Amino acid sequence: MNLEELLETVKRKVVYRDRKRKVVKRTNKAGYKTVDGKEVKMSAQEKMNRKLAQKKAARKRRMKMKQSVRKRNMTNKVKH
Repeated sequence: MNLEELLETVKRKVVYRDRKRKVVKRTNKAGYKTVDGKEVKMSAQEKMNRKLAQKKAARKRRMKMKQSVRKRNMTNKVKH
C-alpha cells in the first residue's frame, strides 16, 4: 500500500458535539475502523457484534418511529 492509497481511505470529517466543532478522521473502507487516526482492520468478532447491534437498533428505531408518526399525525390534526 502506497501513501496515496492511505490518504484516500482516511478522511477528515467535521462533527459538532456539545456545540463544539471537532474534526475526526473516518475510514470509508468496509471492515476497517480508525484508531488514533490510523486505519485498523476489525476482527471477525467485532464485525459480528456490530452487525447484531445494528439489527437491534433498527428494530428499536422502527418501534419508536411508529410512535412518533402517530404523535405527528395527531398534532397535525389538531393544527389543521
